[in-house]
Amino acid sequence: MNTIRTFVRLVPATVFFAAISAASPAFAQGGYIGVYLVGDVVRVDQYDTRSGDSGNGEALGFGLRLGSALASRWGVEVEFVRPGEITSDQTSQILPALAEATVIGSPGATLPNVPPDSILFPPYSFRFQATQRQTTLSTSLWVRQSITKSFSLAFVGGGGFGRTTTEVEVSYVPIRPTILPISPSVSEATSYDIGPMVGVEGRIRMGKQVDLVPGIRLHGHQGGWLIRPAIGLAWTF
Repeated sequence: MNTIRTFVRLVPATVFFAAISAASPAFAQGGYIGVYLVGDVVRVDQYDTRSGDSGNGEALGFGLRLGSALASRWGVEVEFVRPGEITSDQTSQILPALAEATVIGSPGATLPNVPPDSILFPPYSFRFQATQRQTTLSTSLWVRQSITKSFSLAFVGGGGFGRTTTEVEVSYVPIRPTILPISPSVSEATSYDIGPMVGVEGRIRMGKQVDLVPGIRLHGHQGGWLIRPAIGLAWTF
């Protein structure tokens, strides 16, 4: 009877330690930290293709990732990306808003060499330059599928917290030297948004604790998409 009681007491402990032993290989992978070269490809909504200023652009930046495996095939990750600036330019002409206007004065008064009841406004050329940078902090879950002993694919999904800074400068330059220039105007804005993020990447074992990680991620962007291809090295610990 005492033997049966002892056996009953040992069963839960045995099951507990057996579960830990079975799970230890999955957690043996531990965490990792990675440094990445990141490209930003921004594609936003288009409203007027004639303006020449689409708001699209490309830039290079860097990223840092810190993650941990929670099981043999899945884990969590946090990523910080600081991209370069994307600049868009537009150069055009501001044409007169009014092609004709009534001359204020006595009846029948005219301007020299100008048709009656007509005033011509000299056009100005202008340059519109917008500089934008979107810094993001993303949290995600990943699921890994092993292909070979040294290569696996990881599918990533989560959300990104974005901070977008924009600086807009408008410069006016008269076409005719007789017209005085207009001082440029500069405005700055900062906006915050949250959007979904999905991606896929390969993990290539380069050494005992080093992986080469190429991949691509797609972020939800204000009025468009933010595509981020990346390549970097990850160290496991």
